[in-house]
Amino acid sequence: MKRSVKYGRSLIEYDLAFSDRKTLGIKVHPDKSVQVIAPTDSPIEKINEKIRTKASWILKQQAFFLSFYPLTPPRKYISGETHLYLGKQYRLKLIQSAKESVKLYSGYITVSCADPSNRKRVKALLDKWYSDKAKIHFQSLFDHWISAITPPSKEPATLIYKWMSDKWGRCNNQNQITLNIKLIQAPKKCIEYVIVHEICHLTHLNHSKSFYQLLELHYPGWRRTKHQLETFMA
Repeated sequence: MKRSVKYGRSLIEYDLAFSDRKTLGIKVHPDKSVQVIAPTDSPIEKINEKIRTKASWILKQQAFFLSFYPLTPPRKYISGETHLYLGKQYRLKLIQSAKESVKLYSGYITVSCADPSNRKRVKALLDKWYSDKAKIHFQSLFDHWISAITPPSKEPATLIYKWMSDKWGRCNNQNQITLNIKLIQAPKKCIEYVIVHEICHLTHLNHSKSFYQLLELHYPGWRRTKHQLETFMA
């Protein structure tokens, strides 16, 4: 549910959800949206008070992300605009053809279809291409890191790919890791960081001190890479 809190001259809007947890969590996303997850039956007054105590940090995070806007304007799926793939920019080239295809060649992502002016079809073909590429690259990195981090006795993990609007990846208590297909647009190092992060959650399904110790052990310097991802893909 949508809620808001007044802080000085600022109005902090946030999405509120409840779950079976002991503490209240606040997260600021790169699109500047604020997500709050509170313990079940928490009074709204207490939630708002907690947000007020964290208001300075929330506004600072939003200002940080705002400083990188607009890195990637909304895509129009027309010839000449730039699209990202593995951290590099490519020009989109649309070609009329009875045979549909998407090819990467000489600085261009070339999309061939019967009607290049049909932006929905161009987007669908490009999204499918991104999805196919993501499965190849994500699986390769996942296979490498899963054996390096998790003990042999650990129950095998399942890797899933899907388009997500608010997360780069997630891990649940069924040993299932989901990766955002949009990550295929980021530099390979950033993709690797997200995969390592989620694999560490197979051992610690939280952001405890033990989790960060495990992450630091296997991926030193992860903070710089996390920062790069958040600024590059904002």
